[in-house]
Amino acid sequence: MDDPRTLPPPIWVDRPVALQRMIDHLHGQPVLAIDTESNSLYAYREQVCLIQISVPETDYLVDTLALSDLSGLGPLLADPSVVKVFHGAEYDLSVLHRDFEFVVSNLFDTMWASRVLGWPAHGLADLLQTCFGIHLDKKYQRANWGVRPLPPEQLNYARLDTHYLLPLYELQVRELNARKRWAQAQHCFARVAHSRWEFRGFDPEGFWRLPGVRDLDDVGRGVLRELYRLRDHIARQEDRPAFKICSNKMLLTLSAQRPCNLSELRRMRGLARYVAKQYGRELVIAIRRGTGCPISWEEHPRSDHEPVSGPNGRPSAASQSCFEALRAWRNATALARGVEPDMVATNQTLWALAHRKPRTRAELLQEGLLADWQIDEFGDELLALLNGQH
Repeated sequence: MDDPRTLPPPIWVDRPVALQRMIDHLHGQPVLAIDTESNSLYAYREQVCLIQISVPETDYLVDTLALSDLSGLGPLLADPSVVKVFHGAEYDLSVLHRDFEFVVSNLFDTMWASRVLGWPAHGLADLLQTCFGIHLDKKYQRANWGVRPLPPEQLNYARLDTHYLLPLYELQVRELNARKRWAQAQHCFARVAHSRWEFRGFDPEGFWRLPGVRDLDDVGRGVLRELYRLRDHIARQEDRPAFKICSNKMLLTLSAQRPCNLSELRRMRGLARYVAKQYGRELVIAIRRGTGCPISWEEHPRSDHEPVSGPNGRPSAASQSCFEALRAWRNATALARGVEPDMVATNQTLWALAHRKPRTRAELLQEGLLADWQIDEFGDELLALLNGQH
């Protein structure tokens, strides 16, 4: 295993000629290790600032802020004959699709592989420490990847995020095959590969989802709505994440205490001094406006996503009983396999089985409730349990 201190420097790619040289080198490589870094903690609308790609002996760092056309990478990522190794790929795939319309095929995700194998830790730093004795400094996970030039320690952190994915991939492939869990892993990877960015924009009613909104009185909820909308307006103007303007917790505190002037606002415990200084007048105006527009709890949006239910909005007694039996089976099976329960079946799947109660293997297939690997491994046990739930 390479010592991080003796690795050759990564190759910085910030010009079209360097990008093409990298693409030419990558063509014909059977496996690529890939990661991305974004500036989500430092901008209102984040963007991918760096793409790391590693192959044996070479680590590339692609400066996406300096390159206006990255389309040449698209065919490589979409090539089904090339394995693309990520760790926790959902976010990376979604932002690659959002910013560049890239689609990734033949994915291998080392985080999901560790879960399928039942390993005790799934973070990359923990996996590299356990498997290879390699230490990753986690402090750079929250670094600003939009600054240029990037400090040498950040460049080194970025390259290590992909450099050791290749030996980790090889180790996990062997383990998955040895434990006959390759089919399950492939199912997980295929599902993750469909990750896409879902742009929702700012939801002016999003304040209902903040923990603690139910504990406010009607006037407090009216104030919270105004503060929530003001925070987004300021964040958008200043190109900063909303939480860096004012935390959710402080929004709720302001909504509960409702200071009515700048003097009261400045005396509030926990409110950063610069927030009171820069935005105090706007905050006080929003509080006054919200005070005059109370909102009752009954006005909150209702969710129509519930388990299969009866006329009273609750699961039927039969479905509840069947679900409990399925959950007990699932938890025992997970314990025997040494994995977390959702790696056998999710609660959502169990609720669907409890409602539809398929009786035969053909019905299991027709309903599409289970993946092929689940039917192969657990189909007979599930049918026996379901057929006993009359």
